[in-house]
Amino acid sequence: INYKTNYLSNYLSNYLSINRQSIYAIVSDIETLPSPGSPKVLNIDPEGNKAKIQLTLSSEMTQKAFTQSCDLYNEEVQKKNYKVPGFRKGAKLPPAYLYQIFSEESVKGLCSTLLMKEIQEECDKTGLNLVGRVNITDFNTFNYQPGVSHTIEVEVELWPEITYLNENKYKGLVVTVEQDDFDVEKYEKVKTSIKERYKILSTTEPDYQAQLGDVAIVTMKGYEKTSSGRGAELPAVAKGDNVEVLLETGKFMGGLVEGIVGAKAGDVREIDITFPNKPTGAGAALSGKQAIFEIVVNEVKKRILPEWNEQLAASIRDGMTLEDLENEVRTAVNTDRAKSAEAKRNDALANALLDITSFNKVPESLVDENTKTRFQNMLIDFKEQGSTEDQVKEMMTPANYNRYKEISRPNVEKVVKLGLIFRDIATKESIIVNEDEIKQQLDILTSQAKQKNAGTMMKKQQDMRLKIHYYD
Repeated sequence: INYKTNYLSNYLSNYLSINRQSIYAIVSDIETLPSPGSPKVLNIDPEGNKAKIQLTLSSEMTQKAFTQSCDLYNEEVQKKNYKVPGFRKGAKLPPAYLYQIFSEESVKGLCSTLLMKEIQEECDKTGLNLVGRVNITDFNTFNYQPGVSHTIEVEVELWPEITYLNENKYKGLVVTVEQDDFDVEKYEKVKTSIKERYKILSTTEPDYQAQLGDVAIVTMKGYEKTSSGRGAELPAVAKGDNVEVLLETGKFMGGLVEGIVGAKAGDVREIDITFPNKPTGAGAALSGKQAIFEIVVNEVKKRILPEWNEQLAASIRDGMTLEDLENEVRTAVNTDRAKSAEAKRNDALANALLDITSFNKVPESLVDENTKTRFQNMLIDFKEQGSTEDQVKEMMTPANYNRYKEISRPNVEKVVKLGLIFRDIATKESIIVNEDEIKQQLDILTSQAKQKNAGTMMKKQQDMRLKIHYYD
């Protein structure tokens, strides 16, 4: 090494007029840089529970990330329909042209995001007990060269010091919670819901006018709506004979139910409707279109609540008795009651654990990660409850996020602390959750979501996996 240093120093000094002392400093730095796969811990801050790490990404990593970055920026060129002289539409632009459009810093800087998995894996090789996500403090963007190993500096948070104030630590905790009385009101609501589902259809007088809640038996035929009125007849999916239409708003195409209300058996009506947005499936071709429907009202029937008796039980399932039905309703109510008691117990135990546990520092990266997930889910909730895309975008501001972070911090810290405590206990007690158990829990959560008609909320099973793993 000394021989090479002296040779390089003499060469650069003679031919490039660089100070010999500077050359020794440059070569010394190069010799101490970590090689790929061998990250170097620069320092550890015990009070802040942080460590600074210097690591080198391999030439294969830098090339792969740079190629991905260029591909993504080329996609952006196509989306925004940028026109570049000398290149046909759809052609991939070389990096130099991407630099001109987006800047070299942006194209190379994206590589830091694309390399996060590899950076995390490199940090894990230090043997430090890391928690949360890596924070890149110096990506050294302008020196980044694809296909060349690249050295960066990152900051990581370390596993906090967890102290249990009890003599027996977390063992032997006792809590007392009250179980709710049998919910008679819920019991009656379930009975009413069942009777609503199995309403009896009864005939009406010839001059009876259809009302909301009734069922109209109709023959319907749809036509395209044009500026002059009826257009071409719609496909078979938009017509039918003796179709039962439940007269409840929101059940059918916009305007259909409202157009039938007030009609009598034998009436013929033309109703302007708008097909619901349906990007896929049988009605996708008619999604969002306006149409005119010719409706012939064949019959109007009232829906009457049945009596709570043996006849109702038998109509629900062959062989079911009223006693069986009563028992199933009570079981359902008691199941909710047991779940409520279990939730109260778990919450009490969680609070008891927090009372006897202290942390030298709560990892801020986990607080941020949890807050961002909650904020994102809140916006999704707003959208599913009817907020427009523009309204949701208005909420997505740094000021709103910071306000949300401040308000939600006590609850977020509680969740993060409990996750760390659970993992600590699992490690100490050698509790291991296998993949089958995780899959079983995912299946249960998915089933619960479907029952609540929350399929879109299950956007990513990854979120549920976080819920099960407690940020492990």
